[in-house]
Amino acid sequence: MKKYEKIINDIILKIQTGIFKEGEQLYTEKEIKEIYNVSSTTAVRVLNELETAGYIFRIQGKGSFVNKTLVNKKVLVTENNNFHKHFKESVSEHAEVVEAEIIQDKELCNKLKLKNQKLLKVARIKYIGNIVWAHQTNYIPLKYLPDVNINDIDSFKELATMIRKKYRIDIHQEKSEKTMQVIVDTPEEIAKYISDEPCFEFDRYTYFADGKIFEYVKIYINYKYYSLTIKD
Repeated sequence: MKKYEKIINDIILKIQTGIFKEGEQLYTEKEIKEIYNVSSTTAVRVLNELETAGYIFRIQGKGSFVNKTLVNKKVLVTENNNFHKHFKESVSEHAEVVEAEIIQDKELCNKLKLKNQKLLKVARIKYIGNIVWAHQTNYIPLKYLPDVNINDIDSFKELATMIRKKYRIDIHQEKSEKTMQVIVDTPEEIAKYISDEPCFEFDRYTYFADGKIFEYVKIYINYKYYSLTIKD
């Protein structure tokens, strides 16, 4: 782990444990240099990364402050992609399948509230134009997808479409639940696709009407291409 990442993690821990409270002023650039024995460049990067990840906000001439938390508050959340900021012209989205296999994994089955069963695992990288903006892995109990052809890689590019047409299950019409966190240390196996910059990490569950879980999805999105608008 790089030095600036260790500093970021240390400051995040101090925020999460209440050493720095919401609205309280954070270390200045000078204080970061002195406390962690780093250069001005590193100190500035630490503050920039913390701001990008949403942990702090800055007031010109006053400094950096800890953002207010939204724990146990009802909020209105609007998700947005930021493609328009990076592409002047309209560009198409597409996916590339990087892994498709049948697996058995006790931990994943626990997430799906199943006994040890076979799962379909499909990992894809998602593009906007020629830029990778997300990595997504779907885990679906094989019992819901009988006779799925694991060798038909192209059918997994548009996984939801394939499932709707072949199995008459419309994922987008089913209930889903999603949790999100910002991570600074992107896992190496993901970073090689979407860069080692901070990213949003999502866990999503899709449910049938009877409450059974149809799929578990892990998604990583490069912070440049995603934003949340939150109103409390």
